Amino acid sequence: MGRRKRAGGSITWLTLALVTSLSLAGCSSSSREQPSDQGFSTLPVGAPLPSGDDCASRVVRGHPEEVPDNAKANSVAPDKVSMPIWEDFTEQANKTFVPRIDGRFTGTTGEILQWGACKWGLDVNTLRAAAYQESDWNQSTTGDQSDDAADCAAGVAPPCPTSFGILQLKGLDLPGSYPLSQTSTAFNVDYYGARMRSCYEGWVTYLGGDYAPGDLWDCVGWHKSGRWKDSSSLNYIARVRNYIGQRPWRKFDN
Repeated sequence: MGRRKRAGGSITWLTLALVTSLSLAGCSSSSREQPSDQGFSTLPVGAPLPSGDDCASRVVRGHPEEVPDNAKANSVAPDKVSMPIWEDFTEQANKTFVPRIDGRFTGTTGEILQWGACKWGLDVNTLRAAAYQESDWNQSTTGDQSDDAADCAAGVAPPCPTSFGILQLKGLDLPGSYPLSQTSTAFNVDYYGARMRSCYEGWVTYLGGDYAPGDLWDCVGWHKSGRWKDSSSLNYIARVRNYIGQRPWRKFDN
C-alpha cells in the first residue's frame, strides 16, 4: 500500500514537471510575439488622455528589439522640447496637445509605438500599420527628396530628404518636428500622435468638406496628402488598412 502511494507520487511529480516545462516553453514563445492591442484602443472624442508616465508603466515589455538599427534613436529622450505654434490648428490644440509633445520614453521600437498609442488614445494596430507603411518601422528612413536648396537642412546639399523617421514627418510642413524627428524615435511617434489626435478631435482649421470630429481613418489619410478624402489619402488608407489585416510586424516575432 505504501509502495503504491510512493509510485503514485512519482507519477504526479513527473506530470507536474512536464506541465511546468510545457508552460514555460509556451511563455517563452509568447514573449517573442507583439503584445495584443487590448487596452490600447482609440479613445472617444473629448476623452481624458493618460500621461506619458502613466503610459510608460502600461507598456508591455519583454519583446526583443524589432529593428536593431533603431537602437540609437530609440534611446534618445529629449531633455527639453520647445514647440512653436501650429498654424492651421485651433487654439485648443495649441494649448492642450502641442505642449504635451516631449518624446520622453525609451524602449524597443514596438514599445515606443505602444507608448505613443496609449499617450494619444489611438488604436495601437493603426499606429503600427501606419509606421509600417511609412518606413517598415525603420527610424532611419528618409523620403520626399527635393532638388531645391531652400528645402534642405543646414549643411545638406540637394537633392535632400524632407521627410524623416518611422512615421515620415515632413519637416517643411510640420513646425518643430526636425531634427528630433530624425534623431528620436519616441519624439517622431509622439509628434505624429499629437497630429492624429488633433485631427480626430476636429481641431484642424483648414479642412473642409465633411471633416468633423471622430474620423480617425480619414485623419490617417490626411497625414499622407494634407487634404481630406482626396484620391491620394484614400489610396493610402487602403494600404494601411491592408497592413492591419496582414500584421506584417509578425516577422519581428521570429
